[in-house]
Amino acid sequence: MNRHHLDPWVAAFGLILLAQVQRLPLWLSLGACLAVVSGWLLQRHRKRGLRPLWLGVLAVLSAAAFWAYYRGQFTVDTAASFLVLTVALKWLELGRRRDLFILFFIQCYLAVVTLLFHQSMLWTGGLLASLFLLFTGLQMALGGRAQGMGVEAMKRSALVFVKMLPVVIVLFIFFPRIGPLWSVPLVSEQGTTGLSDTMEPGAITSLAQNDDPAFRVTFGGDTPDPGQRYWQALVLDRFDGRRWDRRSLNDREGISRVPEDASAGELADDEYEVMLEPHGRRWGFALADSVPASANVSLNRNGMVRFERSVDTRRRYRMQYEQPTEARRLSDAERRFYTRLPGGTNERTRGWVAQQRREVEGRRALIRHLMEHFNQKPFHYTLQPEALGNADTVDALMFETREGFCEHYASALAFMLRSADIPARIVTGYLGGEAGVDNEYLIVRQYDAHAWVQAWLRGRGWVRLDPTAMIAPERIESGLREAMQDQGGFLSDDPFSMNRYADVGWVNWMRLRLDAANYYWQRWVVGYEGQTQLSLLGRLPGDIDRRMLGVITAVLVAALILAGVGISLLRARRRHFRDPWYRLYDQWCRWLERQGVGAGRSDTLAAQVSAAGRRFPALAPDIRALGLLLERAFYDPGQPDQQALAQARRLMNAIRKRKSHGRSGNTATAE
Repeated sequence: MNRHHLDPWVAAFGLILLAQVQRLPLWLSLGACLAVVSGWLLQRHRKRGLRPLWLGVLAVLSAAAFWAYYRGQFTVDTAASFLVLTVALKWLELGRRRDLFILFFIQCYLAVVTLLFHQSMLWTGGLLASLFLLFTGLQMALGGRAQGMGVEAMKRSALVFVKMLPVVIVLFIFFPRIGPLWSVPLVSEQGTTGLSDTMEPGAITSLAQNDDPAFRVTFGGDTPDPGQRYWQALVLDRFDGRRWDRRSLNDREGISRVPEDASAGELADDEYEVMLEPHGRRWGFALADSVPASANVSLNRNGMVRFERSVDTRRRYRMQYEQPTEARRLSDAERRFYTRLPGGTNERTRGWVAQQRREVEGRRALIRHLMEHFNQKPFHYTLQPEALGNADTVDALMFETREGFCEHYASALAFMLRSADIPARIVTGYLGGEAGVDNEYLIVRQYDAHAWVQAWLRGRGWVRLDPTAMIAPERIESGLREAMQDQGGFLSDDPFSMNRYADVGWVNWMRLRLDAANYYWQRWVVGYEGQTQLSLLGRLPGDIDRRMLGVITAVLVAALILAGVGISLLRARRRHFRDPWYRLYDQWCRWLERQGVGAGRSDTLAAQVSAAGRRFPALAPDIRALGLLLERAFYDPGQPDQQALAQARRLMNAIRKRKSHGRSGNTATAE
């Protein structure tokens, strides 16, 4: 056991920790690094771990700190964090051969756990690299101290990976995907990037500096025009004077059109598929007049896309366009609810709206007048609006600052409509989307977050009204980048973002192709499951179901394993005839068989030497000397020299000649 060759394992742990450092607390990341480096140094200089007393104290303190930080939460996230802690502490315990094997296996397990949180091409490559380093380190730790052992260990590890590649491919394609029997939350109760289920001044403005993807969309038919890409997420219908929120968080009335997985079959012309990034909530996004086309989503009565569980991993679903149905009437209770406002707030705005009602006839005319007011007066669309205070925010916006972002103007319009006794509510979601490579899909990012208004009109139902379109029409048609071009505040908080420099030709070319590679990786590799698998394999002859998939997988894997064993045996046989030491060993085994010694090829070399020495005591010194040379050649990683090979051949020849002539002596050994 060579404990001086743990360097690859340190590098492997560094890669694994790098993949998880974003979700780990700082103290745990730094503590894990310190523990691993300390354990590595202990092995290099002292060849043993910490004393049990100190190790026990450190384990108790670490467990107490972990419990105090996570406060008893039980999620996959906390379990994975605890695994990081235990693996780091195991480095301080290394002292016996068994500890190295345990550390190898738990680091392999920790590497695979990374896939729960990162499934991109980049991190998958990092996972494979860490596994390769772990196997290389194991080869080095067991292989001795010969020069060049690191290169030789890397070659052996690469050979193992290449040999297993066919089995991995077969398992990936044919192994049946079975849903989990139970589940636990994936992430802790931590803040996630994306829309909130409430809206107040500044809520969406904060997302405008975030270029993380929110979701990607592939259309079966033509891509809608930019002005029609309103991706609805939440309906906010209750106002407390500053903040809008949702009346009912558990409104589950929904429909599902097609009883199949989201990724099955080709997209129809009236369908589109959304690949949603994890955001820890239970809602999705859809265009207006869309209904579910896959069984993993539903649509509630407010037009919200809902999931059964929180979106903790990427989720794919399909939607289908549907002709709008005749609008139902609002009940008296609903009308009262959608016109309700807190008393004693924004009195100037109330008075101004009352005056406009007297001057304009009809609800629709009043709505047009209010929308035109945003266009005719000097309102400004900005990422850095002046603070509105905690009370009378609508008054401050309409009569004082006259600058804001989409949530400011949407809130003001909804308030004015309600004060005019017109049912209104806020809708939050995203607007627009950037075309990917060759316009094959849309990328909707966090900075595309948007808020608009829906007003109820008799005979038409809920109608979309967007005051931002009256103030900054370029935001609707060209996106936030163009709208903020004159102000220069786009992604100012992230100077290293590639999206900030999209107007540079080669940067734009690179970022779009990197995104496309990751998108197709997620769609066809990570998303290859369930009905997608059955749909693909259904193109093969015969009726393939999950049971048949299991049979096919077992047969193919067994065939590959048998083929691998056969090839290995054939290579070993060829190696016997190529390697002079194996040829010499073959001569030795045949001599044992001819002499009737009670030990053969199935016995160890030591057993063969012992049996032959007992059978021929006069030849025992030569036999022991030959056995020692063979043992060194087979089990010492250093290459034996030609002098040792020549000596072994002389010993073998001497044993055969002396036995055949019935003589005894020890001349070969004397050399």
